[in-house]
Amino acid sequence: MFLPALGYAQFRLVWVSGLFTWVGRWVETIVGAWLVLELTGSPFWVGMLGACRFSLTLLGPFCGALSDRVNERLVLLTSQVVYCTATLAVLALFALSLLEVWHLFAFTFIGSLCYTFDYSARYSVACGVVLNHHITSAVSLMQATSGITSVLGPLIGGNLLEKIGASACFTVIASAFLLSFLVLFHLKISLKDCRSKGPSICEELVSGLRYIKENSFLFSLVLLAAMVNLFLFPSLYTLMPIFARSILGTGADGYGLLMAGAGAGAILGALVTGILPRSINQGKLLFGAIIAWPSFFGVLSLARTFEFSVALLFMAGTAQGISMSLVQAQLMLRSSAEMRGRVSGARTLAISALSVGNLMTGYEASLWGVPMVFFVNSLIFVSIAVLIAVWEPELIKCEGTLIPDRTRAIA
Repeated sequence: MFLPALGYAQFRLVWVSGLFTWVGRWVETIVGAWLVLELTGSPFWVGMLGACRFSLTLLGPFCGALSDRVNERLVLLTSQVVYCTATLAVLALFALSLLEVWHLFAFTFIGSLCYTFDYSARYSVACGVVLNHHITSAVSLMQATSGITSVLGPLIGGNLLEKIGASACFTVIASAFLLSFLVLFHLKISLKDCRSKGPSICEELVSGLRYIKENSFLFSLVLLAAMVNLFLFPSLYTLMPIFARSILGTGADGYGLLMAGAGAGAILGALVTGILPRSINQGKLLFGAIIAWPSFFGVLSLARTFEFSVALLFMAGTAQGISMSLVQAQLMLRSSAEMRGRVSGARTLAISALSVGNLMTGYEASLWGVPMVFFVNSLIFVSIAVLIAVWEPELIKCEGTLIPDRTRAIA
């Protein structure tokens, strides 16, 4: 079956719910940034809002430990309720003409916390309701959906903001999280054992971090994810608008097409990963893709035509989709079911490196120019990835399925 994870009813609920959640988050990203710019007129505060958006991913290990301690369904449902309630509060403030900048920052912090809980629990659930040899398919579909919404969400948010205004946009955002809640309400997974007399949450947090530290394979994957957020993703989020305007001489529409090219490639890469045969060596594919990704950025430093740049970004996006899907899939495959929430939480922690990476990349661009930063950051990442592979050679040898098949779904 093409993308076999879709054959599981409980996975389809998690997947459709994720579609609503990620659309809501992307629309909120566009609307929030625009409102901060209107209220302050300062790009600095817009940048600070963007930094706040992922600030609480630092709590990823704690959120993952809590997800492992309780039923993840409850964590997911609560995240949607809190996000929806916070959105309605901002809507009320906007309707009453009481909305201030600090309200939007508080809302963004709440959204960051909900995102961290949601990410930690969602991947654990998605991989728990399918048989283990279909985990790669499940992860690739989640990654593809994230990529689709990263392309469509900003387009939807921008068009809605222009046509119906910010107030109506917050209604749409709240509706997205409500729909996500309603879909998840029908989710049926087996309950975990009650731990009221077991280890404390702090002890479970420490045990999760120790579990990853003592497993060099898992630690190397989390480290790779952190380096990706430090050196590669800032090339899209920070350098691309400057590259589009200053190097290619194009406007906002051209910038949008460049980002759409990268997004389309990421979707393709994730879907390709989802249909891989079980016999393929996922480690070699992962290492090849994660080296190809920055290599395309390196070539992009020499590009001076728009069409060639879009083609390079599409290929870079394809490598991104393959590598990020395989990193997440291997994290889930190599983790015990009892630890998947904590491992996903550690993966969320790696995203916090993006804020540092954006600041670092922006400073580098001001010193050396965008093409040189593309080349230097790509070279640094390739060097680090090779060192990690030498330190943990199992990365290149890993196969698709290593643990017995089981599922937590309830028929």
